[in-house]
Amino acid sequence: MSNKKNQFVQNENNLAIAYYRYSSQSQNDASIEQQQEQARLYAEKNGYTLVKEYADRAISGTTANRPQYQLMLSEIDVLKPAVLILWKTDRLGRDRAELVFAKSVINKAGCRICYIAEALPDDDLTSPLIEAVFEAYAEFYSKQLSQNVLRGLSYNAKLGLYNGVSLLGYTHDSEKHYVIDENTAPIVRQIFNDYAEGKPITVIINELNAQGIKTSRGNAFTINSLRGIMKNRSYMGEYRFGDVVIPNGMPAIISKELYDRVQKRFELNKHRAKTPTDEPTPRYWLTGKLFCGECGSSMHGTAGTSKRGKRYYYYSCINHYKKKTCKLKDISKDKLENLVISVLDEFLSDSEKLASLAVDIVKYYEKHYGDDSYINALESSLKETEQALKNLVKAIEKGIFSKTTQARLQELEERKMNLIAAIDTERIKKLAMNDTRRIKEYYEMYKHADFKEPDTRDFVLDYFIEKIFVFSDKLVICCRYDDMQDITIDFKEVSAASEGVLTNYGLAH
Repeated sequence: MSNKKNQFVQNENNLAIAYYRYSSQSQNDASIEQQQEQARLYAEKNGYTLVKEYADRAISGTTANRPQYQLMLSEIDVLKPAVLILWKTDRLGRDRAELVFAKSVINKAGCRICYIAEALPDDDLTSPLIEAVFEAYAEFYSKQLSQNVLRGLSYNAKLGLYNGVSLLGYTHDSEKHYVIDENTAPIVRQIFNDYAEGKPITVIINELNAQGIKTSRGNAFTINSLRGIMKNRSYMGEYRFGDVVIPNGMPAIISKELYDRVQKRFELNKHRAKTPTDEPTPRYWLTGKLFCGECGSSMHGTAGTSKRGKRYYYYSCINHYKKKTCKLKDISKDKLENLVISVLDEFLSDSEKLASLAVDIVKYYEKHYGDDSYINALESSLKETEQALKNLVKAIEKGIFSKTTQARLQELEERKMNLIAAIDTERIKKLAMNDTRRIKEYYEMYKHADFKEPDTRDFVLDYFIEKIFVFSDKLVICCRYDDMQDITIDFKEVSAASEGVLTNYGLAH
């Protein structure tokens, strides 16, 4: 009785389903499309009606975590097909324990498995034996492939070759050497330069995403992906894969000096003071520009609480605050920021100074942004986007239209508009930076700037001031441009009346 219960009984119909799987492009095996073509021919030749097809792309057969595979196993008892068409045994899986389970589910549903590229004898006694051999070979091949892949990756790494790790700004040649991608490398340089020059990381992210620029994986930029780029030593020519490190093992996109400047800014931002969660964290906007005049170390935001629970905010020399090796005392955050604001305000109210500054600014922009590489990178992205739009329109014209194509069309149209706007902005910037009169007019717009607005304040600070040194008795402001003399402010000479004027900004101590 038990033998009859376990005996396989095939469904009496001509229905068929098919399952396709393809692990990776590096495998010498039939693609999803090739498997599909052969399965349809097999069904037609043998009089089967193919009612459903399942396909898992770029997923290993060693795992059961395959969406379409799981869907097939869940639906097979409902569809009740007579046969399941497979290219080979290993398409169903490469783990023998999983294969036993899958075939049990398939057989219980009254479905027989038909292999296109592996002929099994019709003999009921021999067929299971041959099928078991195929299963064992599939598992053995999978393990051997893993070892070969690891061996190949290790060999490539020692030679500094491409190992499948895509990096924005790079491509590879026919011999698998990393080479600079001139279409995307300017974007990487712009990211490093912008951050090193003081642009906030969120602003950089918003600009990149607004322009439709994608990461090496084709995704929108996030804080983590941008940090990953700016902390990646590959961009200064250091090849890394696992434990293999090769200095100058690949072409550098940026200089070590620029890389170090970016890392230094990361380090500076880490030391900002932490305040209680029930109180908003103040922004120490001088961080990165502020240095101790006594020992030369950077200064960072700190905070303290009085006995009555009131919070006070300061800028502190890191050697005084942490190591106690510097004599410079903490200085009030508001007092220091107010003094800097008064200097910035003076810059912007002096038309003659703005006129003379315009000449220096032209030189500065010619040095840092003189070429068209960034505009060329944006235009290259625009061409790719326009081509993708053309291809999608052709597909829609052929009747391929769904919610997915509609969303993709909208995404590409939006990216195209953002890229055009970004290119126009860069061209206008380039034109303006080569015209002294226009630069003067541009800066005159800031004559009555509101320094309570962070973006305005950061902009003016970054473009006029290089560094600020704090001494026990004075403040020395080093200006960015050659025609401007450094400014020294004696703390003793700062009168209460002059500080009173600063209350107009709502920032006085």
